[in-house]
Amino acid sequence: MFGTYFYNKNIRNIVILFGTVFNDISIKRTDASNVVQEEIKVPIAYGPAEKFLVRLREETDISKGKVGLTLPRMSFEFTAINYDSARKLTTTKQFKKVHATDSSKLKRVYTPVPYNFDFTLSVMVRNSDDGTQILEQILPYFTPAYQVTMNEMSTVGIKRDIPIVFTGLSTEDTYEGDFLTRRALIHTLSFTVHAFMYGPVDDIGIIKEVDIYKYDQTNQADLPAAQRVKASSTDVKPDPTTADADDDYGYTTTYTE
Repeated sequence: MFGTYFYNKNIRNIVILFGTVFNDISIKRTDASNVVQEEIKVPIAYGPAEKFLVRLREETDISKGKVGLTLPRMSFEFTAINYDSARKLTTTKQFKKVHATDSSKLKRVYTPVPYNFDFTLSVMVRNSDDGTQILEQILPYFTPAYQVTMNEMSTVGIKRDIPIVFTGLSTEDTYEGDFLTRRALIHTLSFTVHAFMYGPVDDIGIIKEVDIYKYDQTNQADLPAAQRVKASSTDVKPDPTTADADDDYGYTTTYTE
C-alpha cells in the first residue's frame, strides 16, 4: 500500500542494462593500404547529446582545467515510460524464494507490472566513416529486438530475457559553415525496452502442516467452531518436518475419526 517504503532499483537497473549493451564498441582508422593506424574504444556516458555538444564547442585551456571534448563518443538518455497493457499478467501470481538467512521464511513478491521504457542513443562523430563503423556494430543485432538477460529481482531469484526494440534512426550534421566551428555528426537511435516494475517484497512463513476437518451436517456453518460436530480430521505434514523445499522428503498423513 502507499506509504510503505520499498526500493527494488528496477528503473536504475534498466538504465544500467541499456548502457551496458553499448559500452564495448570500438572503431579503427586505417591508411590507404588498409593498415590499422589507430583503434579507439568509443566512450559512453549518460546524458543528453546537447550537453556534450556544448562541451565540444568549448576551447581547451589546460591552465584553467578546461579540456575540450573529443570525438567519437556516445551518450544515452532515458526519455519516457509507458504502461503496456498487452503484456499484463495475472495480478495474484506470486514469486517465492526461501529467505537467505532464515529457512523458515519465504521472500514473496507479486506479479510485476509491464512498462515500456524509451531510450535514445546518440552517436557523435567527427567524420562519417567513424559513424558508419559504430552503426554497423549496433544495427545488425536488432531484428528489431535484441534480447538481454537481466537479473530483475535477486532477492527472489528472478531472471528474465528483456527485449530491447530498435524503433528508429535520425542523423544531424551540426556543421554550419564556420571554419572555426568543430563539426559534429550525430546519429540518434531510438529504442524501447520492454521491462517490468515490481512491488514490495514480503517475508512470509512456510506452511508445513495442513489440517482438514469434516463435519456431518452442513447447516452448522453458522455455529461457533467449538459447538460443531466434527466427523473426522486429516493432518498432513512433511516427513521429516525439518525438511526444506529443496530436500528429498515425503508426507505423513494422519486420519482421525
